[in-house]
Amino acid sequence: MPPINRRQYGAATVEYCIVAALAALVLLARPNVIAQLIDALRDAYTSFTYALSLGWI
Repeated sequence: MPPINRRQYGAATVEYCIVAALAALVLLARPNVIAQLIDALRDAYTSFTYALSLGWI
């Protein structure tokens, strides 16, 4: 294995662990984040379907 690739070995695992730790921290710090996310997705979907129902003006 060339030296350049050897330094990159395991980088994806480290990035995954950092993102997972941050996600866990957010979920533990604010437990109602899931409800807020669901409400935001519901609002976005409602807006999207409303825009589709208008048709071409």
